Amino acid sequence: MTTRPPVIPATAQQAARWRTLRSARDSSVYHITWRLGCAGHVDFDALAAAWQTVTDRHDSLRSRFVARDGELDLVIEPAVDVAARLIEPDVPDVGQAAQEFWRIAAELHTQEFHLDTGPMARLALVRIGEQEELILTIHHIVVDGWGMTVLLDDLSAAYASLVRGEKPVFTDDAPSFHSYAERLRSQEEQGRWRRSLDHWRTALDGVVLTTVAHDREPGRPTAVGDPGRTVRYRFTAQAGSGRAALAQELGATLSSVMLAAWQIVLARGGERELTVGVHSMNRSTRSEQALVGFVSNSCLVRATVDDHASIRAVATAARDATWNLLAHQGVPFPVVHAALAQETRSRLTNVKLTLNYLGPIAQDMTLGDIGLTMLQAPNRAARADVFVSYWDDSDGILAEIEYNTEVYEEETVLRMMRDMDDVLILAAADVDRPVGAVQVLTRSAPAAG
Repeated sequence: MTTRPPVIPATAQQAARWRTLRSARDSSVYHITWRLGCAGHVDFDALAAAWQTVTDRHDSLRSRFVARDGELDLVIEPAVDVAARLIEPDVPDVGQAAQEFWRIAAELHTQEFHLDTGPMARLALVRIGEQEELILTIHHIVVDGWGMTVLLDDLSAAYASLVRGEKPVFTDDAPSFHSYAERLRSQEEQGRWRRSLDHWRTALDGVVLTTVAHDREPGRPTAVGDPGRTVRYRFTAQAGSGRAALAQELGATLSSVMLAAWQIVLARGGERELTVGVHSMNRSTRSEQALVGFVSNSCLVRATVDDHASIRAVATAARDATWNLLAHQGVPFPVVHAALAQETRSRLTNVKLTLNYLGPIAQDMTLGDIGLTMLQAPNRAARADVFVSYWDDSDGILAEIEYNTEVYEEETVLRMMRDMDDVLILAAADVDRPVGAVQVLTRSAPAAG
C-alpha cells in the first residue's frame, strides 16, 4: 500500500513567498545559490550519493507545494530521487575559466523550480581543467541561509564516509520541518504570539520605511524581482577592530554595532527617522539550530538619530533594539504585517533596506577534507532596493550586497559600504563623537509605498 505524504498548511513565511512570487518580475529572486570553490578534486560518484543521503535525511528537501483556493499547502514526500550534475564544459583558453564558471552558475541559478512538483534544491559539480566548483541552488521557500550551512555540514560528513567506502551514519535524526511547521501553527492557535504582536503594533505604528536615495527613478515604485546584481565589499581591518571594541564596551552583539553604523550613515544622509529591515536567524533552540528549513524571519527596526547624539548613544540604542527584536522575532513578519493598522500596512508592502548578519558562515567550510571557498553569488534579481549580507571570515568582515540595478549604480552601493567602514573606524577612535560631526557621501530618503 502506498503511503500518502502528509499535507499541512504552509507556514506564514512560505505562503508570503508564494504570494510575492506570483507578481515578481523574476522568479529566481528567491533562489539561493552558493558557489563553492574546491581546493581539491571531488569524487563525483561520492558527491552524488551524499546528495541523495542528505535529501533522504532532511524532509524540507522533499517538499512541494499545492495551491488551493488562494491558500498554500505543504507536502512532504516520503522519498525523492535526486541526481547531482557533473558539468565539464570545453574551455580551450584556461584564462576564460572564471568567466565560464560565472556563466554556468548564473544559468543554474535562474533555472526554474516547480513548486508543485519539486524537488526544490539542486547540486552541480562544474569542472574546468583542474579547477572545480560546487553550485548549490535551493529555493528560499524551503531553506534559509542558516539551513544551508547545516545542509553543507551533513553533505560534507556523508561525502567523507562515502569516499572511505563507508555508509554515511549520523548520530541522531534530523529535526523535522513538518514538525516545526505544525508547532508554529499550534503557537498561533494558542495565542502565544499575542504579547509579541502587541509589541510590534506599538513599535511600528505610523512607521515610514527608509531607503538610499535613488540614482534614477524608474517611473514606478521598486518591487521584489526587479533586475539586480551583487557586489562584494571587504571591510578594512580598522573597521573590524572598531566593531569589536564597541561591541565589547557596550556589551552589544556584533550585529547591533553594524546596525548602528548603518543608522548613522543613513541619518547623516538626510533622514533622521529611520526604519530598516533586519534579517533574523530566528533559531533559539538547539532543534531549530539543527533544522534545514525556512525558519529565518524579517523584522523592522525603527530609530531616531539626532545630530547631537554620540556614536555611543546610537550604538546603545541599536543594542537595545536588537535585544527587543530577538525577544519578539518568533512571530512571522506576514503575521505581524496582518495585525498592523491598515495605514501602516500600506507603507510596508516591500521593505527597501535590509541588513543580514550571517555570522562565521564561510569559515572552515569543507566537502570531506576538501576546503571550500564561498564565491560571489550570481543573482540577477533584487529582493529589495539594497539587501546587505555580511559575515566574518578569516580575513575580517566580508559583505555581499544585492541591489536594484534599475535605480542604483554600483558605485552608490560601494559608497554606502565605505561610509559604514568610516563610521566603525571613528567609533574606535572617539566613541563620544557627535553624529553631526560624521561626514558621509550616502544620501537617504523616505521610501515610496
